[in-house]
Amino acid sequence: MQTLTMTKKENQFYLAYVEAIYFTDTGEDDEPDTDAEMDQDFMRESMIDCLAMYGRIACYLSDDNVEQAGHDFWLTRNGHGIGYWDRPEIYGQNMAENYTKWAESFGPADPVFDDVTIAQLKIEISQEWGQ
Repeated sequence: MQTLTMTKKENQFYLAYVEAIYFTDTGEDDEPDTDAEMDQDFMRESMIDCLAMYGRIACYLSDDNVEQAGHDFWLTRNGHGIGYWDRPEIYGQNMAENYTKWAESFGPADPVFDDVTIAQLKIEISQEWGQ
């Protein structure tokens, strides 16, 4: 079996996307700890989405904004109030609008962390069984 390796820029995009997940979805009282491990299936799906998005916009990005584009993919697809559309000075007005449409077409994603999944499962089971 052949293993595929991401390019340096694909990896930068993906790691920035993951960094944005941790920034927006960990550390608060009702969220996982900032060092919580992401679920492997969620990470795989995230990587697939990142490669699809990056493949669509790579030819328009400069070397200086690959990481910002990874952050903005997470922020935009999940409606965090900031993202591609808010950065025309980086991407240009037309491309910022296009990137926004493309990111939104992926739909929102809910991060899954290993420890949260277990905790949620316990709560769901106890509620189901009236405990």
